[in-house]
Amino acid sequence: MNITKKNLNNLKNKFLEIHQQKKHNEKQSNLVGSFKRSIAGAIDSVIVLIGRIFFAETFGKNYLEPSILSFKNEFKEKFGTDTPKNTPEHLEFLYQHEVFSKTMILMFMILMIGAIYHAYLNSSSWQGTIGKRTMGFTIIKQNNLPLSFFRALLHYFLSILPFIYIFYLFSYQLKYNIDLYQAITANEINILFGIIFTLWVQIHAFTKNKTTAYDLICNTICIYNITNAKMPWSKIKKS
Repeated sequence: MNITKKNLNNLKNKFLEIHQQKKHNEKQSNLVGSFKRSIAGAIDSVIVLIGRIFFAETFGKNYLEPSILSFKNEFKEKFGTDTPKNTPEHLEFLYQHEVFSKTMILMFMILMIGAIYHAYLNSSSWQGTIGKRTMGFTIIKQNNLPLSFFRALLHYFLSILPFIYIFYLFSYQLKYNIDLYQAITANEINILFGIIFTLWVQIHAFTKNKTTAYDLICNTICIYNITNAKMPWSKIKKS
């Protein structure tokens, strides 16, 4: 009787193991690789860029142009030149002028166009941006539940951190008039940022679920699936 019971338990455990392995294999084959995610990202980048250009050329131009003209006139009147230089006096004048604060506000608004685009669509009934939907996949949580707007917003900001690093390096090059390699290796902080940047953009190659660093933080995965919602705000029909 004991032998039979033991055999049944072994068979049960073996069945569960096979079932779990099958589910794991199905999940692995359903995960989206970095190539298709990159294509989707490129599509979304073009869409967001068009939106940002349109916003900057309509609202931004009318919002900032009067301040730019005012700055040029006041700067020339004070310093006798049209060209600002990287001097303490010129920089202080720039920072204290309204054109600087207005430019910062405009840049923030332009940044938020991309943030809202990604956060809204990734948390909508589409469960993905236009780029993701075009490439045939969605983004969801590890437990297969949809993303909330704030989780999708966090995912976006984490995903653009590498661009902030690139902007920092570019600014560092201009400030000290050095090449890219010199900027990266200028000090321990820059070297550390370079290592973090490399790990940030390459970690998906070493994770079993092909997840990026921001996927790991937000507990998300990209899978091949398209919801039946016709529009982002439509309800998903149960099959």
